[in-house]
Amino acid sequence: MFLKAIASILISPIFLLSELFNLSTPEVYIAPKEPAVIVKEEPKTSSSTVAKIVTKTATTTKKQTKPATKNIQKPVAVVPPIPLPPPDFETINTNARKTLVNIFCTTKNNDLSPISGTGVIISNDGLILTNAHIGQYFLLKDFKEKDYLKCIGRVGSPAYPKYNLELVYISPNWVKANKTLLKEQNPKGTGEDDFAFLRVTDMVDGSQLPIFTFIEPNINEAINVGEPVLLASYPAGFLGGLSIIKDLNVTSAITNIQDVFTFKDGEIDVISIGGTVVSQKGSSGGPVVDRNTSLIGIITTSSDGTTTSSRGLNAITLAYINRTLQSELGIKLREFLSLDHSQFAKTFANTTGTTLTKLITDELLR
Repeated sequence: MFLKAIASILISPIFLLSELFNLSTPEVYIAPKEPAVIVKEEPKTSSSTVAKIVTKTATTTKKQTKPATKNIQKPVAVVPPIPLPPPDFETINTNARKTLVNIFCTTKNNDLSPISGTGVIISNDGLILTNAHIGQYFLLKDFKEKDYLKCIGRVGSPAYPKYNLELVYISPNWVKANKTLLKEQNPKGTGEDDFAFLRVTDMVDGSQLPIFTFIEPNINEAINVGEPVLLASYPAGFLGGLSIIKDLNVTSAITNIQDVFTFKDGEIDVISIGGTVVSQKGSSGGPVVDRNTSLIGIITTSSDGTTTSSRGLNAITLAYINRTLQSELGIKLREFLSLDHSQFAKTFANTTGTTLTKLITDELLR
């Protein structure tokens, strides 16, 4: 059966537009900050109801043949495979953190609570991959007035402003299916089509754009349960509004792939990566990095739980994003990376982006 898990999305906080529509403001739980350290987690059993990948073994019937002269074969030595060396997660963590961006959105008059999420740089021209439930805020740039909402990229630990950002592409299928999400107090999602691309337009301090350090996307379909991975993000679940602005730090965790799931076609679309210190609001869009320091997924949803260890994280795979891009745009991720992203962003904003903005704003104004 092919069911879709409904899980919490990890954007922080989730009440950006509550004041506009007389929605009650949720309580913010403030607790001591968890240190930005690498935490190793053991595999756990996932409870997700997304369709699980099942591998079937093909069987054949042997053809009967007449007895033949017996061939005496010499014993063949079996050479055991050379075991892979353990991943150097200290180096992987250092390199992954260099590509991390805190996506931080505020309104012009600071009359609404800021939004904080995570993204990862995937090309040397500053292309950033994140979730659609973060990217949708870029569609509200001129919601009430020109430049009403602005999103910047922050880096470092604690995070500080560094990049001005714009939307390059967001999955239209996701927006159409989730156009009412911004009015919900506790938004849920499956992760399906939940991806967007941003780009760095210029530096906040006016300096020249650098050649960006980036992490290589890995669209390989072969992902194995038990494989060790590194997670990194800007979690903000235990921080209040002012602390998110001043004291937001990068957090990393080592865990294992605990299960794999599909949305509809039998391919690996979602990986379950368990509960870690990263399992907090604000971790949406954070990278899942393999032993080769390549990007195999981005954090998208989590199960509910009272502690970080009890909140199972899920991530959509880069292979899934690659297949979805082919379906929506007719090009693979590799081709998308080679585009002129500045020109693509302008074209998208003036065509599809306009339509998607109207879908969301019409719902907000109902």
